Amino acid sequence: MANPQGIIFVILGLPMALLPYRLARFEERLDSLGSKRSWSEVEPSDWKVLFNRVGGAALALFGFAWFLLG
Repeated sequence: MANPQGIIFVILGLPMALLPYRLARFEERLDSLGSKRSWSEVEPSDWKVLFNRVGGAALALFGFAWFLLG
């Protein structure tokens, strides 16, 4: 029987895996609130983009497996 909670992980993981740069840039902009730097100057580091891509893919795969096997 399919487990609907796994869908939540898939919904959260797919954007992280498919749009890692945009999400990392958004996170960095939130972190820069209160700083003197403007939003256009803030860029995410390479490791943060990679972490979003790998973490999102793992989250989506886990959710898909949980949905099918749970």
